Amino acid sequence: MKRFFAAAVVAALLFSCRTGRPDGVAVVPLTATTAEDAMEQLRGRRASFNGLRSLMRVRATTNGKTQSFRAQLAVHDAQRMELIAYTPVGTTALTLKADGDRVTSNPEVAPESFAFLRATGLTPAEIGMLIAGLPPRDDLQYEVEAGGLRRASFGDVVVTFEPPSFPAKNVVVTRGDDRVEIEHLEVVH
Repeated sequence: MKRFFAAAVVAALLFSCRTGRPDGVAVVPLTATTAEDAMEQLRGRRASFNGLRSLMRVRATTNGKTQSFRAQLAVHDAQRMELIAYTPVGTTALTLKADGDRVTSNPEVAPESFAFLRATGLTPAEIGMLIAGLPPRDDLQYEVEAGGLRRASFGDVVVTFEPPSFPAKNVVVTRGDDRVEIEHLEVVH
């Protein structure tokens, strides 16, 4: 009986510390055969955008310091997003929310920690859309292949996608010496 109880407690602890998986329906990849067709499909998806969630593995290098963690990105629309960073055991380490250009976090973090989310000209939610592989607006510079975005740039921020696909799989965001590497593990509507 003691072994059963101990196993049940361990199972409950492991389950309660597990990183949350995003709820929803998997995002369907593009069906384009040309870069032009891919961009049209991406614009269509942006026009009917009703939010998405992504479970990600993140490696961020800021001010010469590197941190790796799992995170969940929820983009509700072009103005509202939420980023939840998890500890190695899967508990919530940070919740960052943005509504337009207003960014709040719990616990409070230094503004430079997520400086790329405050890049000039885009809301953090638009950057979240871009990280997922969806061009948030037409006034950015894009390189597109049949599978999706290959590269996007605005101001001093460059976002590369490997392979070019929607939904994005591996994304690298660079701004000066800062670098954020993202692996999307699961993307859902």
